[in-house]
Amino acid sequence: MDGASASAAPDSLALRTPVEMFLAPQVDRVPPLPPFGGNAPQVILWSLQIRYWAWVNAAFDGPKPHVRVFVLYHDPERVTRVGHSLGLQKGLIGVVNAFASPAQAARNDVVIAHELLHTLGATDKYDPRTNLPAFPDGYAEPERRPALPQTYGEIMAGRVPVTEDRAEMPDSLEDVLIGVKTAREINWVR
Repeated sequence: MDGASASAAPDSLALRTPVEMFLAPQVDRVPPLPPFGGNAPQVILWSLQIRYWAWVNAAFDGPKPHVRVFVLYHDPERVTRVGHSLGLQKGLIGVVNAFASPAQAARNDVVIAHELLHTLGATDKYDPRTNLPAFPDGYAEPERRPALPQTYGEIMAGRVPVTEDRAEMPDSLEDVLIGVKTAREINWVR
């Protein structure tokens, strides 16, 4: 099976292809739901449960994965909003809630990449109260003048800043960049 690859600039990484992705068989069981707003013991228990669930559902005959990202597809005819996706650095597990629609495939890829980068150590670059990209780290081109609108979104900000109080979901991975802080967090640059 061929893997999808993300290439790195030849002068920035020792590896020309730092990421290879392989599609594993469908999993019929859903993962345990995270305890949003839960206390520390609840979060610890859930963390152990999700790791066990991922281990039990690791049915893949290819290379042993370093990171496992599970994508839960939801019918857009029945669901207008999906749950929060997550990526765990400890455990190297991601769970993405996505829309099961060809029209949403490219946007789903943005969410999958965002959660994958969380497993590698990247932090969010948006204000959790407003979901707006935080300046400067949440802007793909913070040095751009005028700063708004931005052409691209920083992958860990999740949105492209358009005005001070509005940002839009990127249409595809072609509309996002990895900013300097994110690149440092995932060890792509020093």
